Amino acid sequence: MEPTTTSAKATCLLCGAAASPALFLPRFAGSSCQGCARRVGHLLVAEPSLLTDIWPLLSEEDDELEAEPTVQRADGTTVELRQITAEMKRDLSIDDRMKLAEMYGDIGLIREQLEECGRVLVAAPTVDLAQRALDVLFSPELCSPRGLEDLRGRLFPA
Repeated sequence: MEPTTTSAKATCLLCGAAASPALFLPRFAGSSCQGCARRVGHLLVAEPSLLTDIWPLLSEEDDELEAEPTVQRADGTTVELRQITAEMKRDLSIDDRMKLAEMYGDIGLIREQLEECGRVLVAAPTVDLAQRALDVLFSPELCSPRGLEDLRGRLFPA
């Protein structure tokens, strides 16, 4: 089994600073520091539409002609399903949000999976949770081959 972190002397592939503890990015033969991982999470949460060249599946758009499903609350009010889902997610722990992200991937809701991984990176209390989110985000199936290079440009514009 591969280690989840690299040695304490690793350098972050994004900012160039020491990455200790390092978050391993095996696809790119290097590491990320926790600060850059958190910055990636903030970008995914705040501006996912600006990252479609890095994660092309973020560009999946809902059919705007199709109405959002609605549900009826116990009090008789009707709300959109996405509102109920957002309310339920607010009560989840970060660990549960990572499990949700993994489940989204299992059922093919990739855009939602990527966005949840962003939320996990923003708030990850442990290196293990951040590593799990990065493993999903930088997988060959989801991240473009130039993803790390493009991301570096977004995080640290010249």
